[in-house]
Formats: sequence, structure tokens, C-alpha cells
Amino acid sequence: MAFNSCARRIEVVQVFEPQTIVEQPIIFRELPFLNATQPKEKKLIVIDPGHGGKDFGTEAPVKPSFKEKNLNLVTARLLKGYLDQMGYRTLLTRNEDFFVPLDKRASFANIRNSDLFVSIHYNSAPSVNAEGIEVFYFRTDNDLMRASASKSLADSVLKYLLDATDAKSRGVKHGNLAVVRKTTMPAILVESGFLTNEKELLKLKDPAYIKSIAWGIAQGIQAYLNSEL
Repeated sequence: MAFNSCARRIEVVQVFEPQTIVEQPIIFRELPFLNATQPKEKKLIVIDPGHGGKDFGTEAPVKPSFKEKNLNLVTARLLKGYLDQMGYRTLLTRNEDFFVPLDKRASFANIRNSDLFVSIHYNSAPSVNAEGIEVFYFRTDNDLMRASASKSLADSVLKYLLDATDAKSRGVKHGNLAVVRKTTMPAILVESGFLTNEKELLKLKDPAYIKSIAWGIAQGIQAYLNSEL
């Protein structure tokens, strides 16, 4: 997709590998709003870059080091930029490389009465052939309404992620994961590719591909929120 020549620039992320993602100014694309107007109610979306600090997450088996925690943060910052441009309010559970306990991530969203919670991750597996994107939500009989809303959000985000990246779908799955279990609003955890798969790792080192991931997640969120109007 072409970038709009009038699109505004934002502050460049200054840290973390892969350096090629963060060395150039980010140019936002013209976003094709599904509604022509800005949201009447500015929804608050908490974006959670997984891991951080002493918790590296997964790490690609390559040199130099390529850590999940850093890619999560780069993706989350890009996603925040797209959602801000769409007219939503956004907060990050961390904006630097530091450790945040899982319960603190959930409570961060809960005490702010966030409308949505989106946790950003990348995957790993014992098999080097594992590939693709999957989205998790928490299903419980104690809150069927939230479970249903979370699944709808997960379905929408996966659809637009696949459209944006042409990645393989691993589907929407129920997962008993702390950050989606302990939150009180619709919540998902996105795994956008495998650092242990050689072909996917090559794509994940491409700044344009990471922007496509953030763009796909943003579109999926927008489509879900528009469907709730």
C-alpha cells in the first residue's frame, strides 16, 4: 500500500534491535476508516508489549541477538501510532525495556477502565517448521459476555492481520493466560510469528513487515469497535 505524502511523522523509537526498524522516521499510511467520522466516544485501548527487562521472552537462535521483548515493544509503539491516528486513546503497559509482572499489566488496564486490552507477542516452538499467526482469548462460564466479546475481537484482529501479512493462520484459540484472564474488558494476546522459523524470522527482520503487522492489528481493532456501534 502506498503511503500518503501528507502523512505526519512521529518521534522515532530510539532503542532496541532490530535497529533497521527504529532508525527511520515512521510515515503513517492514510487509514481507510470503516466509518467516515472519528469515533464519537474515544475508546481507551491498552497495548501490552509482552516481556521486558530481565524477561527476554523467546530469542531467535541467531547472532547478533534478536529478542522477542524488543520486537514486542517496537510493534506496540507502531500499533499505538496507528490507533492514535484513528482517533482512539491508547496507553502502553511499558514504553521502555523494563520488567512488568503479569498481574500489574492486567491491573494497569483494569483500574483505568480500559475498553480493550491487546497484548503483543511473538512465538517460538521446538519444531523449526512451526509458523503463522494465532490469537488467544480467555473463555470462562463466569463471564460469557466478555468471553464472547474477546473472541469477536480476536477473530477480527486475526482476519486483518492475515490480510496485511499473507501469513499462515493458526487460528483463534482459548488460552488460560494471565493477562487475558485477569483483565475485566475484552482482551486478546496476539502471537504474530515464530522467531524459531527461519523463513518467518527473515520477514520479522524486515521493518516493512513489522509495520504491516501493527497495521493489521489496528485495522482489526477498528473493525471490531465499529461492529459494536
